[in-house]
Amino acid sequence: MLYRLGVLGKDIGYSLSPKIHQEFAKQFNYSVEYSIYDVDKDPIHFIHDFFEKDGFGLNITKPYKHRVASEFSSNLASINCIYEKGLKVSSTDGVGLLNDMQSKNIDYENMDILVYGLGGAAHSILETIKTRKKIFVNSRNEKKSEDIINKSNTLQKYKGERVDLIINCASSLDLNTINRFEHFLISKDGFIYDINYKNDTNSTLEALSFSKKTNFHNGIGMLVEQAAECFRLWFDKKPNVEEVKGLLDERV
Repeated sequence: MLYRLGVLGKDIGYSLSPKIHQEFAKQFNYSVEYSIYDVDKDPIHFIHDFFEKDGFGLNITKPYKHRVASEFSSNLASINCIYEKGLKVSSTDGVGLLNDMQSKNIDYENMDILVYGLGGAAHSILETIKTRKKIFVNSRNEKKSEDIINKSNTLQKYKGERVDLIINCASSLDLNTINRFEHFLISKDGFIYDINYKNDTNSTLEALSFSKKTNFHNGIGMLVEQAAECFRLWFDKKPNVEEVKGLLDERV
């Protein structure tokens, strides 16, 4: 049986998802066709059509995670995975990040954390991540920060506190943002985790003066881990991720 899968977004020709899911499929001898669907208009019609034509599973990426969530979910602000042939949805971004940090021995549960940027992945991360200390949020859009803080009992506005882990969810960094990062306080031997991959944010953040005193990670590991969780939702089997992480690290 051939399983039709794919990722839906806009300007996503760079996506590594086809390679990842082909590697996962090899582990179970599944035959999959995983395509990139670059759509520049409202995605809802495409999704319905995909599953009506025997589509098996679909990933959702920028800029449609919020739009698709508003159509297919009553309780999720962002989704990146549609399964059960279009009947169920989930966001695996948060789980993907946590699984990768655990694999890298980042003890986030005992850290003060700053999440910067409040796009689709950030919502999933903030809904998933837990710490015994504090979680701060910050972004270029102050209203977005205030709105998400007001809806939560655990999130706080960042006001210059020292943190142990910065998670960057912004896909681009202008000069004002870079200057803001330079003024963030991070503990010695802290961590910066940029959820982007193959992105200018990787080199920009790594070059900042305080980054040189920390442990820096890009989003390749999270990408593979969230994909593995999607694969599990589609096939009820969890693939091995470490070999695929290594394979992609060599390509990026």
